[in-house]
Amino acid sequence: MVSVRKRIKPLYLIVKRSLLKFIVRSATGWTLPQYSNVIIVAPHPDDEILGLGGFILQQLKKGGKVSVLYLTDGEASLADIDDDAVRAMRIRLSNEVLGRLGISDDRIFRFHLADGSIPRKNTEGFDDAAAEIQQIFSSLMPDAVFVTHPQETWPYDHIAAFELADAAIHKTAFSCDFYGYWVWLWYSMPFKSCIRINWNAVTAVAISDELTNKKELIDIYLRLLAPNGKPWSGVLPKAMTDAFGYPYEVVEKIK
Repeated sequence: MVSVRKRIKPLYLIVKRSLLKFIVRSATGWTLPQYSNVIIVAPHPDDEILGLGGFILQQLKKGGKVSVLYLTDGEASLADIDDDAVRAMRIRLSNEVLGRLGISDDRIFRFHLADGSIPRKNTEGFDDAAAEIQQIFSSLMPDAVFVTHPQETWPYDHIAAFELADAAIHKTAFSCDFYGYWVWLWYSMPFKSCIRINWNAVTAVAISDELTNKKELIDIYLRLLAPNGKPWSGVLPKAMTDAFGYPYEVVEKIK
């Protein structure tokens, strides 16, 4: 027998996503400053496109520089497939995406941290990883850094990515804008977490002109199936992937 919770969950997700759409569309801005040099920090290969693919396309179209820092290789996305095989394929797919975007090798950084175990604040390995990220920030001196939103407390790699980027920025000798972008928030954020978001600092970046190209980039990540019949990035909930077809992407400026 299907439990009451399982029967209610799909309805709950639909209602939650509809509420978030209403809040985002009614309470946010629709433009960001013009940046010439940005860094995108992605916990896994695909987060950069799922959360900010349209924005990245806009930046490149305007002649801006985009650098991508992948913290893990995403090797834990398929529990029944060898990690090395998953790692190799996800790196290959991300290289295909970056090649399509025209992002050069000198602006691609891979940290090869363990998928599912990016160090959290006050844990072993955190300070070393933050220092390495800080060195890259200092060498590139971006106008803005984008990382997964601090309320993305699941998957844990997403909040760990924010903590690392936040620590790295605080150690730099220059100033830049700092943003948290939405990936899993559309699916995993509890209603109660809505009050923890500074809606006055949220921007829904309009990407209507880039949406078709963004969907093509997402398709690169999701169309190729592993031997178990699942995408190499894993099976993402429809309640989440539907949001990646919206004509906007959501970011919050972090103080």
